[in-house]
Amino acid sequence: MLASALFIADYANAGHSKHLPPGTIEQGSLANHQLTQDTLSAVVNKAATLGCQQFEFYTPYMVAMPKGQKGSRVWRERWIFTCHGTDYPIDIRFNEVGASAAAFQIL
Repeated sequence: MLASALFIADYANAGHSKHLPPGTIEQGSLANHQLTQDTLSAVVNKAATLGCQQFEFYTPYMVAMPKGQKGSRVWRERWIFTCHGTDYPIDIRFNEVGASAAAFQIL
């Protein structure tokens, strides 16, 4: 599964949207490369449970900017997977765990 997650990471932002989906504030992600890779396999599994078995691309959006003290900030993102013309939004909560790590929770 990790190999497929690494492969599909190349599809991020392949479908640049000209408008923001409802509930989002900007396109993009604050997750660095490692955090994206760590999160991606779980999010792909979630999208599959919603019916997206083979997606074309995904686009990350910000839902809430970071809040809190450095090292314990929390923010929310929505990664939208497009599968055969249908969008599958997955909401994710990220939180810093110290100065150099972060955890995620699929909402």
